Amino acid sequence: MKPDFPQEDESRTVYDPECEAAYSLEVVAELAGVSIQTVLHYHEIGVISPATDALGFDTEGLRQLRRIEHLRCAHELNDSGLRFVLDLLHEVEQLRQELRQRSR
Repeated sequence: MKPDFPQEDESRTVYDPECEAAYSLEVVAELAGVSIQTVLHYHEIGVISPATDALGFDTEGLRQLRRIEHLRCAHELNDSGLRFVLDLLHEVEQLRQELRQRSR
């Protein structure tokens, strides 16, 4: 005997990959395991940018904040080192995208 499961309602999706989450300053700090002052400092030195003018962060901002903290802790980078490494990582990603476009 098969269990009686309710029919799936296709109008309701459990996960929408195109839907971006928005995080407040307090929430993004908590999720990244840093203080609010740390988030503000990273914003002031230009290594993270909020998604909105009201310091609201999206998933990419949270990912970037976690990456910065990993680099800072694991490799003991100061602010200048963080900017340098992040610029290099950004350049590598741009080159990868360019290469993917050429190979199509």
